[in-house]
Amino acid sequence: KGNSWNIEGNIFAEVDFLKHITARTAFGGTMGNFYYYNYGFRTYENAENNASNSFSENAGYDRQWTWTNTIKYSNVFAGKHAVTALAGVEALEAYGRGVGGSTLGYFTDNPNFRTLSTGSSGFTNYSYAYQNSLYSLFGKVDYAFNDKYLFSATVRRDGSSRFGADKRYGIFPSFAAGWRISRENFMKDVKWIDDLKLRGSWGVLGNQTNVDPSNAFSQFGGRPGNSYYDINGTSTSSVQGFYATRIGNPKTGWEEDILTNFGIDAQLFNNKIDLSVEYYQKKINGLLFPDQAPATVGGAALPNVNIGDIQNKGVDASVTYHGAPNKDLKYDVGVIFTTYRSNITSIPGDYFEAGGSRIGNFVRNRVGHPIGSFFGYEVVGLFQDAADVSKSPVQAGAKPGRFKYKDANGDGKISDVDRVYFGNPNPKYTLGLNLNVSYKDFDFSTFLYGSFGNDVINYVRYWTDFYPSFLGVKSLDALNKSWLPTRTNTNVPIAENDASFSTNQVPNSYYK
Repeated sequence: KGNSWNIEGNIFAEVDFLKHITARTAFGGTMGNFYYYNYGFRTYENAENNASNSFSENAGYDRQWTWTNTIKYSNVFAGKHAVTALAGVEALEAYGRGVGGSTLGYFTDNPNFRTLSTGSSGFTNYSYAYQNSLYSLFGKVDYAFNDKYLFSATVRRDGSSRFGADKRYGIFPSFAAGWRISRENFMKDVKWIDDLKLRGSWGVLGNQTNVDPSNAFSQFGGRPGNSYYDINGTSTSSVQGFYATRIGNPKTGWEEDILTNFGIDAQLFNNKIDLSVEYYQKKINGLLFPDQAPATVGGAALPNVNIGDIQNKGVDASVTYHGAPNKDLKYDVGVIFTTYRSNITSIPGDYFEAGGSRIGNFVRNRVGHPIGSFFGYEVVGLFQDAADVSKSPVQAGAKPGRFKYKDANGDGKISDVDRVYFGNPNPKYTLGLNLNVSYKDFDFSTFLYGSFGNDVINYVRYWTDFYPSFLGVKSLDALNKSWLPTRTNTNVPIAENDASFSTNQVPNSYYK
């Protein structure tokens, strides 16, 4: 159960002077408090979590304010040259604190006893505080000649407290241009085109949203189970110590999203059809991602670092038809199509991994591959009998009914060098369908979305298809399709309560 309240507000002042200039200041923000508690019952159907009930209780508050000041100049010269220029400064700050605790072993599930003090074991507590700020300078110029030739330029200088002193500030420019072809004289006789515009843009956007406010700083803490030690050797007392809780990285900087696009927009047949087609290329320089470090760093949280560059290329297209059979009935039907290709173009090391699970990482990101590509052992079948095992490459845990892996390097034995890329989570294309219908005072709308051609990892199979993973309810595949000497035409391994490299201990293509 949780309770929370939030207050949001904004106040501004604006003044026009010298006929074409407007100055504006705006201050706004949010403030909130929250409190919640959670009781966890014994889950008898879950063999991994039926030892105890539990209770946790948490509370905290947060606030954020934004102060924006702008000055804008707008004018039209000679009836054809429209110019708008804007300059501004913006500051943002956020702060919050929280506290909580948990405990185990309640002698009853009666709600009247659900406090932290009535548990019997596993007492924990925590508190936290965070603070971050952003300071920005920006400017923008828009120019239009006769509403036919359009140009826009923007530049921002953003500074974030999430980064170290040397990487705190970033400059992000962008440019856009458009040509409204339908306003040219040679288009006057083309009656079925109501509006036709060719456009292009290039810009850089800075990203810092997935970086912890303390990312740049190494931090230390002390807990009895981690850093208290009986340094006097009496076995009756302990001395408080400290350990690294976070490894900071002051060299982490802004992630840069560089986007280039070219498109065409049109309205046709008395505005009955809207059409838009766009080609884009998105480069991510300095992808922010958790650092990859060996286990020797201990339990300290790793910082986010600029770990690589990614490039996506794709096409977005949409078409919408506006229909009105009569004055009471109107409808819109829109189709959206998107396709893109992802490619990692640069990383500091050989690769970096993600997609962690109990059996290891399912994702290895490497130059030349799409982001998020699945990596592991490729299952080429099941061992059918002892003769099949003996004539196949040497493989740990090889037995009839277990997975047979691909010998990728052909050295006659299966080892970690035989892992391959076996899946791509990025879709080949996506489709969307928008439908809006109105009749008099009634209206109806719906949106359908589909993703096609992308692979997924079905990690649920780890729990439902292998008995040593979890001694609970099993899938119909495990019950009815698992390998038997009399049922060899299957891809589901033998049902057995024995964990193995050749079954459930490593990422492989069976999960795809």
